[in-house]
Amino acid sequence: MKLLLDEMLSPAIAQLLRSRGHDVLAVAGDRQREGMSDPEIMALARAEHRAVVTNNLRDYRPLHYEAIMAGGGGHYGMVFMPGAFRRTKRDIGQIAAALEAKLAAYPREEDLANGETWL
Repeated sequence: MKLLLDEMLSPAIAQLLRSRGHDVLAVAGDRQREGMSDPEIMALARAEHRAVVTNNLRDYRPLHYEAIMAGGGGHYGMVFMPGAFRRTKRDIGQIAAALEAKLAAYPREEDLANGETWL
């Protein structure tokens, strides 16, 4: 599975996971991606066959359902983080480890297609 980290997640998480051999990109820190709307992020993730990692359940849950409904474009997975999941610099390693466990559980890009999981 390949990941796209939503804007609230540090690009340092993506960098750490890439250093461990995973295909992970971040919206934050990328001038072309920063400021994109949530539907645009979903479309980008779909085009690149990436699962979206976010704690923005309020906006992404409806996008998830819209994508998997009849006639929807589908998606390559949603990885939701609970709102209480800490996202400070000190937590980067913990977040990366949790995501690495998901990457191990869903190794192929289609393993989480049209589905969701939680950290």
